[in-house]
Amino acid sequence: MKNAKLNWVRLPIDSLENCRELGGYSTKIGQQTKWHSYLRSSDMSKLTQEDKEFLKEYGVKTVIDLRGEDEIETHKNPLADEDFCQYHNIPFITGRVSNITLSSHEFFIEDFYVDLLEQKNDQVKRIFDVIDQAEEGCIVFHCVAGKDRTGILAMLLLGLAGVEKKDIVSNYEVTYTNLESLQQNENKFGNIPKEYLYSNRDYILRAYEYILQTYHSVDQYLMAKGVEQDVIDRVKQRFLGLCETVAL
Repeated sequence: MKNAKLNWVRLPIDSLENCRELGGYSTKIGQQTKWHSYLRSSDMSKLTQEDKEFLKEYGVKTVIDLRGEDEIETHKNPLADEDFCQYHNIPFITGRVSNITLSSHEFFIEDFYVDLLEQKNDQVKRIFDVIDQAEEGCIVFHCVAGKDRTGILAMLLLGLAGVEKKDIVSNYEVTYTNLESLQQNENKFGNIPKEYLYSNRDYILRAYEYILQTYHSVDQYLMAKGVEQDVIDRVKQRFLGLCETVAL
């Protein structure tokens, strides 16, 4: 088994094509986001016992599953049954998207991302409250491909830590490159148009710029969604280990 104590950009787990660190990014105040703090991932349903042992050794203590109940029924996350971590299912998706006709030309990934940010529920608050209250250690969050819902949450966390825009965008863009099985089988997700499977920079830039134009910062966006200031400060501190941080 590969050394789980090392800092891995993409975790060396064969069953996870797109499980990546959010550590190692420089921030606007010259600090670095902490390794073994946050992991973003794709579907985790194929984890082996060896994979689970690796994640345990890596320091994973909390799992946030962003998928809906129907997705979990067919592809359960085996970490939900492990005692070394706490599992939380917080569906991060809008009613509009769950009922959408994907063949419709009225649907755009960029609009989906804005919908995720503005969905009329308390999911964003719930996610950040879970992060705030999580046991010390690594938090892994995921959806199916680890691109859309996971990508938006990764953008919020990196932006909150003061990571530069180009690094936030590049973190998103590498997703399609990692999903080799998706490239080999583009019908894997049914009738979803091919362009929706890509992780083009324009997709995440729309969400990034929407937050700046509408709320001026990630901090202000989160507060508008009901996240308390002290929760925001502790989530930042968890990521940076600092008392003073700079927002996006």
